[in-house]
Parts: sequence; structure tokens; C-alpha cells
Amino acid sequence: MLLDEIEERLRAGGLRVTASRVAVLRVLAEAEDHPRVDQVIERVRLGGLSISTQAAYDVCEALRERGLARRIAFAGGPTRYEARVGDNHHHLVCRDCGLTIDIDCVTGAAPCLDTPAASGFAVDEAEVTFWGHCPTCQTQGELNE
Repeated sequence: MLLDEIEERLRAGGLRVTASRVAVLRVLAEAEDHPRVDQVIERVRLGGLSISTQAAYDVCEALRERGLARRIAFAGGPTRYEARVGDNHHHLVCRDCGLTIDIDCVTGAAPCLDTPAASGFAVDEAEVTFWGHCPTCQTQGELNE
């Protein structure tokens, strides 16, 4: 993602453009693996910017609060973040290695699941997590048998 695009997203979200926000949003926008905060920190630092653990958490949460990032917390796993927001997609998670990939849903229509007994709720999002074993872990499992 280009620097101009990142800066515009931050401004549109009502956030000041700072080096740490640009770096974290860039990491999230370019990541395909839904990184944990420690991975975000590592990637920001590899890009040449010093960032503390607290600053990384603060930036991730500020991005989430402004709708620029999404926090994902699967049962029994670490919190992860992604920059793909607003399209009601879901996730597929490997039970062995934790690899997490996006699964598209009905783009632009939220939610994609019918809730006939929503108890008066106005449902605007559905989170579905598919669990299984990625191809790499399946192959390794066959080798260990």
C-alpha cells in the first residue's frame, strides 16, 4: 500500500498521521497472516522504526476504534489484527499451526447468515470461524504417522 493511501486512511479515520500509525497500518494492510501484536512489532522494527510494545497495542486499538483495523480473538488463541474491514468476511484457522486465512462472504451484505430468532436485535455482523488443518500440517501429520 502506498504511503499516500495509508496517510489518507488515517486522516479519513480521524487520526493524526504519525510514524508509528503509518508503520502499523502498513504492516496490517500488507500482511496476509493476521499478525499478533508481537509480529506487528517485529515487522515495524524490521522496517526501521523503533516502537514499544505499549505503543503497538495503543496504535492497533486506535486503528480498531476508528474502523481501520479489525481485532480477531479466536478461542484459545492470541489476539490478531487485520486491515481488511467492512466486508463481513470470515476466517479459516488451522488447528495445528494457527494459520488464519480470509474466507469471503456476501460482499456488501451483512450479515450473510439468517437469524430468524434474533430476540429483537438489529444484527449487523456475523462472525464465522472455520477450523481445520492446513495443507502443510496435513502433510506433516502424514509424515509423523
